[in-house]
Amino acid sequence: MKQIGPVSDHLQAALSEVPVYRDYRDGKISRDQYVEGLEANAEEIETQLAARGHWRMLASRYPADFDQQAEEIFSALLAEGFVSERPATAPFEAFRRKALAAYDHGENRTFIHPDEARLVYFLSMAKKPRRMIAIGSYYGYWAIWAMPGVQAAGGQALLIDPNPAVCALAEKNFKALGFGPFTTVRAQKAEALFDEMAAGIDMVLLDAAGGKDSPDPAYHGKGIYAFMAEGVYDKMSPGALLAVHNDYLPHVGANRLSRAFLERAAKPLERFHAFCQSRFRKCHVAPTPDGFGVYLK
Repeated sequence: MKQIGPVSDHLQAALSEVPVYRDYRDGKISRDQYVEGLEANAEEIETQLAARGHWRMLASRYPADFDQQAEEIFSALLAEGFVSERPATAPFEAFRRKALAAYDHGENRTFIHPDEARLVYFLSMAKKPRRMIAIGSYYGYWAIWAMPGVQAAGGQALLIDPNPAVCALAEKNFKALGFGPFTTVRAQKAEALFDEMAAGIDMVLLDAAGGKDSPDPAYHGKGIYAFMAEGVYDKMSPGALLAVHNDYLPHVGANRLSRAFLERAAKPLERFHAFCQSRFRKCHVAPTPDGFGVYLK
């Protein structure tokens, strides 16, 4: 079965056929009991998915309620001073209905999960960035959740991805959802644009991946985050936010199914985390399904 659009839709549909997930979602069992149930029902769920892969680790990090998890993470960010206001929920729910109904995924799939989309919306609405940059924007699905905040500020967003096809699809979707006047899409590598960027960036979304053709192995995969953060940092305003997808620390949100994965995934991020710890005022990595980091300059 080919998965198009949010992988969470396919995985939740498969999990919903399994009693242990329904019990977890309905608050009848604990997360530990749910993780044990995933292992016990692995064959059945793999049949539903018609695939194997790393679904079990990913599903073990699913919350019982994505909206509640996003609310808890945002409340922590608010309490820690990353933002100073809590945006209203009703406009988000209206925008979510519109975006989910209208977004064209083409033949692409995305690992942006519902809590991660909601967090970007709320951070953007709280920040109202006049300039927002998405590095590794892919076909724009994560960045679209930041656009209501950009629009509210009368701001501008720059989406950057080296793949022209996904850039064209992002541009099509942003125009269809009314964000065309607020958006520029560039089919280039981000590092080629750093020198021409003006200072004053209020929000950065980072979800890039470095190619293995680079002679520097530190640039491969998510190791590229260090290079991107170092390149964009001086262009960011004081008080700007850096939001990072696929951001992991080995000990954050680990369970027996995800512990080994988190240790492997966090290793290429060591240079990135060292840079952020030394240069950003505040750092927060949250255990969303695919990891969500927020950094305050």
